[in-house]
Amino acid sequence: MKVKIMFIVLLGLLSFRLGAQITQDASYAYSGTFTQLAVSGDKFFIMDVTNSQCRIYNTNHSLWKTISLEIPSGQYLYDIKYISENLFTNDNNLSLIYTYYLYDEVNQYYTYTSKVIKEDGSLLLNLPGCQYYFVTTMQDGSTKLVTYSYDYSVWPSPITTAVYSLPGTLLSQDELVQPVQSNKLTAFPNPASDHINLVWAEPVSSSNAMLQMHNSAGQLVLQMPLQAGQKQLQLNIGQYPKGLYFYEVKDGNRVSTAQKLIIQ
Repeated sequence: MKVKIMFIVLLGLLSFRLGAQITQDASYAYSGTFTQLAVSGDKFFIMDVTNSQCRIYNTNHSLWKTISLEIPSGQYLYDIKYISENLFTNDNNLSLIYTYYLYDEVNQYYTYTSKVIKEDGSLLLNLPGCQYYFVTTMQDGSTKLVTYSYDYSVWPSPITTAVYSLPGTLLSQDELVQPVQSNKLTAFPNPASDHINLVWAEPVSSSNAMLQMHNSAGQLVLQMPLQAGQKQLQLNIGQYPKGLYFYEVKDGNRVSTAQKLIIQ
């Protein structure tokens, strides 16, 4: 009897282990992530650069909505964030912020534009030059949008920081993602094809500081020594294959947050 009971217990444990497997729910040929909407609940959205669309799916991955994004001819979709029903409006209208860019091939610099729109395309806010932005909730409960706009046609590139009061509240997990600009290390233009300008907020303090860059496979492709007091660097990247890279500065015991770089 004891042997039989032990067999049943072991069989149950084995069945539990076999049942607790990681399974793939869906696959998309686009970048995407989840968002939480105040009224409609959890959704998954993707960014379709080719068709200038944001497509939103239910959690069972059936298509829920398609939002067409107005992008001028010759310019390309760069980012979509803050898909929400209660952030940019106070009437639960589905809204989002998206960014697109124009590349000047002659002078080799990028111009970015960001827009806040409703799902029907109605413009809520136009942000010329804006590449990065983030939303935060203040201690008094108010919600602020902070935007960073650049003019990459000149060096050093001037930056304009603007602060906006929003009528709604921060809810979605996606809305909590902070932009690259909130970190200490910035590269521009990004994407880039032949060179980038790297700027970090605090000058290098260590005599053995290093700039490191890895490819998307995690392989180290660049390690460059930096001088104490250095705060910026122009880097030739024309010799690297097209793709996604990550770069960081190691300064003594400090390591900057790794940032994305797209070489095209």
